[in-house]
Amino acid sequence: MLDEFSGKDIIFVAGGIGIVPMRSLLKAVLAKKDNFGKLTLIYGSKTPEEILFAEEMDTWRRQGMDVQLTVDKADARWKGNTGVVTTLIPKVAARDKNTLGVIIGPPVMYRFVILSLKAKGLGPEDIYMSLERRMKCGVGKCGHCQINSVYVCQCGPVFKMSEITGLPEAL
Repeated sequence: MLDEFSGKDIIFVAGGIGIVPMRSLLKAVLAKKDNFGKLTLIYGSKTPEEILFAEEMDTWRRQGMDVQLTVDKADARWKGNTGVVTTLIPKVAARDKNTLGVIIGPPVMYRFVILSLKAKGLGPEDIYMSLERRMKCGVGKCGHCQINSVYVCQCGPVFKMSEITGLPEAL
């Protein structure tokens, strides 16, 4: 997958515990940072206390990644953005046909993030998302992850939006 991302700007959008599976991708991309364009992480959490990997995010910033954080509910100490992740997407620069989006988070977030990324000029071939939330057994036996004829555990869990456009149950 990293070869497909080569030379591109990447906007990573994570919500809540979606940052956990995204972390390995972020680390892999940062390890080969020179192969990519501008790297941006937009991460949203319910509260400042629930932000995961905060120390690593400082390291990612020092490595050249633009890290944008937001929380749904701020406390008195929070100085950052308050609101859902889509409030930060308009502030991110996107170069036409040279920007990819990667989304991992709660299902309710996907539709709104996709709309925001489309407004930035990203098309269905430019948006990657994880449907991992639907998996149980991971080997295609239980059928829990099945969306029409597609087994998420066998064909994914990461899909381009263009691959699941005909599967309305996916989102």
